[in-house]
Amino acid sequence: MKLLHRPFSAVGTTPLAAVELGLGLAAVPLFDQVAGWIIPLFFAAGVARLLMNRPGARLPSLPVKALLFGLGVGAIFLTYHSFVGVAPGLSALVLLVSLKLLETNTVRDFQVLALLGYFLALCDLFFTQTLGLWLYVAAVFTLLTAALVHFHRGTGTAGLLRSARLGGLLLAQALPVIALLFVFFPRSRVPFLQFSQPPISATGMSDRLEPGGVGSLALGDEVIFRAEFPDGNAPSMSAMYWRGSVLWRGDGLKWWRGPELPAERRQGQLGGAAIRQRIVLEPHGAHWLFALDRPATEIRGAFLDAGGFLQTQRPVLRQLQYEVFSRPDNRESTLPGIQRQATQRLPTRVSPQVQTLVSGWRTAHRDDRAVVDAALHHFRAEHFTYSLSPGTYGPDALHEFLFERRVGFCEHYAAAFASLMRLAGISSRVVIGYHGGEYNARGHYVTVRQSDAHAWCEVWLKGEGWLRVDPTEVIAPERISAGFAGFLENREAANPTGRVPSSARTGWREVRRELRLAWDNLSYQWDLRVLGFDDDSQRSVLANLGLGNFRWAEITFTLLVGSSLLLSALGLWQTRVRQPRRDPVELGYTRFCRVLAAAGVAREPWEGPLGFSERAAARFTSRAAAIREIAALYTRLRYAPTPPSASAFLQAVRAFADHPADLK
Repeated sequence: MKLLHRPFSAVGTTPLAAVELGLGLAAVPLFDQVAGWIIPLFFAAGVARLLMNRPGARLPSLPVKALLFGLGVGAIFLTYHSFVGVAPGLSALVLLVSLKLLETNTVRDFQVLALLGYFLALCDLFFTQTLGLWLYVAAVFTLLTAALVHFHRGTGTAGLLRSARLGGLLLAQALPVIALLFVFFPRSRVPFLQFSQPPISATGMSDRLEPGGVGSLALGDEVIFRAEFPDGNAPSMSAMYWRGSVLWRGDGLKWWRGPELPAERRQGQLGGAAIRQRIVLEPHGAHWLFALDRPATEIRGAFLDAGGFLQTQRPVLRQLQYEVFSRPDNRESTLPGIQRQATQRLPTRVSPQVQTLVSGWRTAHRDDRAVVDAALHHFRAEHFTYSLSPGTYGPDALHEFLFERRVGFCEHYAAAFASLMRLAGISSRVVIGYHGGEYNARGHYVTVRQSDAHAWCEVWLKGEGWLRVDPTEVIAPERISAGFAGFLENREAANPTGRVPSSARTGWREVRRELRLAWDNLSYQWDLRVLGFDDDSQRSVLANLGLGNFRWAEITFTLLVGSSLLLSALGLWQTRVRQPRRDPVELGYTRFCRVLAAAGVAREPWEGPLGFSERAAARFTSRAAAIREIAALYTRLRYAPTPPSASAFLQAVRAFADHPADLK
């Protein structure tokens, strides 16, 4: 029966293996988005299809494929209890690709399989669009195109590299059309497709600050944002405090946002030279924006929340570019009553030793600034230690930190200092964000990473307003002056084992750092120039091209006409009549016959090379040996199972033709 027919494989093993490799590479980035059992099924289908190319092996029948399809669809429903959604849809797509692999046996099947590979590779870009992933997808496209070329050429394994070069050339010819569409295709402020889910705590930011909350992020290397200073007035690394959020409620070493307070209006409250920043923020799923302390202007789609930090109206679910101005000098003169009430709420659990310590400062100093200096002196004099792993603290964490352990990370010192100030009657709050960053000299920007997460304190001083106080600067000044990465490098350079790092190891570290910075700059420029090419950028480019007054309908029409003309030109170039390349052996034999014809012995159309050579040798007995040698070489080149090199034949023809006078 036709339904039970199991055909033999008609697809070559080499192109089949190439397209399977391309499919596998296209599917790998999607594996964390599909059902776990789909992955082994996908690879098993690929291996099974290759095994079906063995002599005598047959492809599965239609009932077997239908059964596999039914089982796969049922398993997807049992896994997700629905067919609607990104994960079920991608799982179904990978399942269908696996089944298509098993039945591929015709030209049409192979082409459909390659097209599915293209689609899978494009699906990779639905979730992230980093430069590395784009290059990866381009490599997958090249491999799939090479498999198509190799399949249609029908050559052996030796021609695979040539097929890859031709596939790359075909894709390169599409670049002008891609560039044309990139510049002129109408853009919208709303993303066309957004499949990625907001990551949880991707920036290390949270509405709560607890011991270990920031320290656990210190070794993370994820990029949070990159910032340029277009006016060239970037502050020093030690002064780069990137404001993220303000915590108003605290209890010892634990702090949180607290009640909602009215948003601020900063006009006239900040002074100093304006510092303009152009920031590219990675998606984090929350509402925070970052700017140098302190942001003085609002941006589109965001507002200044209580405490002077920027908040977006919608979660940041994709890469966001914005420009903001900050001013370093605070000119606030009045603390709103609702903020004063929120910043003087005392901790609920205060030990007698803590109360005695604060009372001593207040008794000795009537001025609030003097109390602040006394608290900082206490941290310095009592030999507190800055540590990435201070351990956990008990219920009375403030007392334990101040009098027993004396070890902590930035959040311990900021939270403890803010609590001590409130006990001393000074309004205080905790600010969380980032400090410093890594300067990239190639791109002239600063990269802020997860490891730069930081917390500091602000106190309200009469006549001065909110004053930033960073106890970490007292405990570990190199953390502030050199940044977190510099702090770790300096501590490693101290080398408590006493061994001196080798110059080779130090040099290799510098080489790796330079390579990393170069790649980071390429990624940043990609994000800024390509992924950041929005509707505003497009309008600016069109205005520079003199198309600023054109309507979108006219531009779309021009785009369609231009694309059609470009594709037509490429098609004509591909189908142009090419002069066939002449075979050098054939050219040599033609020259040999022409010399003999000029001497009076012309080759008849029906005459073979050996018969013709015998007739010519009988006529020119002095050159008979040379004539027979040339005919024998030509015959072996044309008919021998393993033809010899053509150089001997061409040399013999050249020597024969150079002495036509001997043919007498």
